[in-house]
Amino acid sequence: MKPPLLLLIEPDAGSLEQATEYLRQDCGSRFEVKAASSTNQAEEVLERAETEDRSLALLVVRQTGEDEIEEFIRSVKRRFPETKVVLYDESVDPDEANDSMREGLADCSIADPWTAPEVSFEPILRDLLRHWETSSASGTVLVIGDQWAPRCHDVKDLLARHRIAYRWIDVESDEASEAELTSEERAGLPVLRFPDGSNLLNPDDEALAEKLGFSTEPELPFYDLVIVGGGPAGLTAGVYAASEGLRTVIVEIDAPGGQAGTSALIENYLGFPDGISGAELASRAARQAAKFGAEILLTHRVTALRAEGEYRSVNLDNGSEIAAHCVLLAIGVRYRKLDVPGAEELSGSGVYYGTPSAEASRFRDEDISLLGGGNSAGQAALLLARYAKNVRMITTDESFEATMSKYLLERIKATPEIELVSGAEVVEVHGEEKLEAITVRRGDRKPERIETKALFIWIGASPETDWLGEGIARDKEGFVLTGRDLNKKHLAGWAAGVYPFHLETCIPGVYAAGDVRHGSVKRVGSAVGEGAMAVQFIHEYLRGK
Repeated sequence: MKPPLLLLIEPDAGSLEQATEYLRQDCGSRFEVKAASSTNQAEEVLERAETEDRSLALLVVRQTGEDEIEEFIRSVKRRFPETKVVLYDESVDPDEANDSMREGLADCSIADPWTAPEVSFEPILRDLLRHWETSSASGTVLVIGDQWAPRCHDVKDLLARHRIAYRWIDVESDEASEAELTSEERAGLPVLRFPDGSNLLNPDDEALAEKLGFSTEPELPFYDLVIVGGGPAGLTAGVYAASEGLRTVIVEIDAPGGQAGTSALIENYLGFPDGISGAELASRAARQAAKFGAEILLTHRVTALRAEGEYRSVNLDNGSEIAAHCVLLAIGVRYRKLDVPGAEELSGSGVYYGTPSAEASRFRDEDISLLGGGNSAGQAALLLARYAKNVRMITTDESFEATMSKYLLERIKATPEIELVSGAEVVEVHGEEKLEAITVRRGDRKPERIETKALFIWIGASPETDWLGEGIARDKEGFVLTGRDLNKKHLAGWAAGVYPFHLETCIPGVYAAGDVRHGSVKRVGSAVGEGAMAVQFIHEYLRGK
């Protein structure tokens, strides 16, 4: 298989030679570098790439301000949706560059990458290529399965959220016949084939996590802090606690990132002006926590919390127990299910919750639907619009303005592939083995049956805190009460004159942070802040023991 391409467009002959030499020296071992002095020459490179079924990892192009550059980039994004794009020019127009990034045409802009590329360009280049390699469909794990089977969807979604590059092959395709599946493998899809030559046949999440090198069992008998949940609040707490010397373990049933980890793009989080996907942000945070020594246990659900004297412990779904001085509840929230006829039966078979990254490319040139009106739904619609012929975005609200940021709604309205349908609800889902259509009702109008290949759902979330039992005080919706929201009844067992810290629950030494906490602001930035703040309170608690 030929290596993926890096394409440079530079009209100045001297700069073209210098830039090409740098890119080939820096990236030539993994990528083939192609250079062009015009979009016409670059188009010839792309046509050959399509003929040879080659991937285009990166496009680096001088921002001349001419319309043909913008149209060329749009063409590249339609044909190679995963390609990363860098705009550059010594007199780069910030407004024009920002417009390109907001529209999803460029990933970053830089003034002068070639004068000292090792300093100005190399960090950006490495970050973009690493991101491309972990999200590209030309990855290293081969997944063979039935595209409409729920378990196959779950496996792909798990790989995508963990930033594990994989290549998908439908069992009915010609490629699958070349894979020479055994009768046993065909009866137990999906089949996963790894670069080391090993195979897994329909693995459960724990077996897959172990194969990928993730921890599923605690290393120590006792910790200073157990963090339940690996979303932004939990990961932040893990970074700060471990970096400050606390023996820390994070327990996460799914992939790190929580609900934020399923966002196609987060653009309003401080420090990422070009935006970052939720999965990428979570991946970075998990690596950072692990760097400082925090353990991250995956695939296990916490089923109970106990407080005995000075010690706190949690029970896992495999029957084991983890003991610690303190516990932080950072379990976030779970997506609400669409409760209409047919939705549950077709979940994973055309009906999907959360991020579309694992499935988006499957619906190239198809008509698909999305239910939801918030920012996460909007970013998902923009991602899907790179592939689909039409994305029908449905919300029960009378308008999208009430639930979506202005910058995002303006971009969606400017995307011709996205159709906005407000004041409507999905009342039924149709299909036998896979989704075929949905029925939509708008006000008093007659319900309309709409043919669609997929329905992606973002209709809010709720906390999963029933497992906490009566020991942890919660509001009527299940969110955990902390600090001043606790009343005398909740604090009956506390010593006179002793009150909980701001993020402390009704059990001393047990804290809550992020979306699961009553009164929290449902934003990534606030969850990160609460995760960091909780560690300060935990230090004060431990000093007072």
